[in-house]
Amino acid sequence: MQVRQSVTYSSIDSKSLHDWIVKAIAKAQITGSPILFSYSQSWECINPLLLLASKSDPQQPKFYWEQPNADLVLAAAGSVAEVSVPNHDLSDRFDCAKKFIRTHLEDAIIAKHPELDLQRSELSIHIFGAFSFYRNGSNPNEWVDLAVPSDYQSQYQQDYQPAIEFPTLLFFIPRWMIRYTQQACTLTLNDYIQPWDHADEVMDRILNLRSHLSESSHYESPTVHEVNKIIEVQGQQIWTEIVERALTLIHQGHFEKVVLARALDVLADRDFDPFQVLHVLRCEYPECISFLLDYGVGKTFLGATPEVVLQFKAQSDRLWLRSDALAGSIERGKSVQEDQMLGELLLNSEKDMREHQIVIRSICDRLQSMGASVDPQVNTSLLKLSNVQHLHTPITAQIDDPDWLIALDILQQLHPTAAVGGEPRDRAVCFMQQWEACDRGWYAAPIGWLNGNGEGTFGVGIRAGYIQGDRARIFAGAGIVANSQVENEQSETTIKFAALLKALGAI
Repeated sequence: MQVRQSVTYSSIDSKSLHDWIVKAIAKAQITGSPILFSYSQSWECINPLLLLASKSDPQQPKFYWEQPNADLVLAAAGSVAEVSVPNHDLSDRFDCAKKFIRTHLEDAIIAKHPELDLQRSELSIHIFGAFSFYRNGSNPNEWVDLAVPSDYQSQYQQDYQPAIEFPTLLFFIPRWMIRYTQQACTLTLNDYIQPWDHADEVMDRILNLRSHLSESSHYESPTVHEVNKIIEVQGQQIWTEIVERALTLIHQGHFEKVVLARALDVLADRDFDPFQVLHVLRCEYPECISFLLDYGVGKTFLGATPEVVLQFKAQSDRLWLRSDALAGSIERGKSVQEDQMLGELLLNSEKDMREHQIVIRSICDRLQSMGASVDPQVNTSLLKLSNVQHLHTPITAQIDDPDWLIALDILQQLHPTAAVGGEPRDRAVCFMQQWEACDRGWYAAPIGWLNGNGEGTFGVGIRAGYIQGDRARIFAGAGIVANSQVENEQSETTIKFAALLKALGAI
């Protein structure tokens, strides 16, 4: 990221803010418990990513979301409330998420500058976070791999125990958030007000934070690093052998599809800058959702995903839903003619279209199992990214329910879709957890945001990786079906790796 300056400024109505704070303190005294207070005003911000990089502390949770096709950028840091479910905790993480939302949003007070003219949803308190790919308490021995002798299986499980890097749930309410669209830019400041607070002291806290954000932002990336090593992460068997094992089980009828991921460790001579890496990704992949999540412990998860697992919006007693079916890939051509030829080849590929139909069927079945009415499907088309093109079918649906938090139940039912898991899901996921070389953490899992007005978007955390100091771990997966060719699947993952490798300066 080049050295730039981003000047942010706006006026504030002190009397209006003070009046709102007095009301919040009064409510806290009546209820006898702290009250979440949120204040929004117009803001001017040239570059939200730069503001996040320059104004957030390393120990603070941070979140960035840029979704060009929805004209939306969200940048947030700090935390007034958060929930984290560690991997050893057997609690239902989706229930924990719903409890967290209800606890903190139920009595919240939402205020705004008198001249701020925005829709209600744009003023609502936002919550950011992610779920891990595997549910907590999952047991890789739930299903025994029938392709190998039982004694080898036991030996493998004893010798290799994957490291767990991230909690199975992380949600947080930020201390500050920028919401940027082409029409408006809004700053939201959140605070927890106690019954014993004094209005002037709360006012000072909020104004000091606003003053900090309004100062000119000057950010310079660290000295350019040099990548000196790329290592494939491997377990007991190399990836191609695991693919062959999966094909054996598919041919024996144990499952129809399984998505197997490879991982690379990228080492540099100095620390990577996550904001610089994300900046390259967002420029290279403007069709994708660029995202970053750092929960303040020195590890950052980031990527540019083309896939939405669930987008939802509540209207009256109905929830509108969307999920992307994205499966089947081929490289881009070096010329217009070659690119068109490759696209036609993908559209007419029996193997890729079968894989794509598995994903469509699994998403529709799971939505219908929740009581949703699925809309007639549009035609499958090509989603063209800078280095790869995919088969893509958007799936839309509606469900009648007055409680929009059913969206998290639907998300739980959808994840993982057959695009990143397999079919049947349980057997495929057990196989993945047994044989993939490392734990996925948040890779290929839901990451995103929601707000108190019942709208939100969770992307699939693909084209993604983790950064920790001078090390990065990146992932790429391929869907294995009956007529998959091992060499072709390995080539597909190599193409997908290119996005992160370029952003990391490795190619």
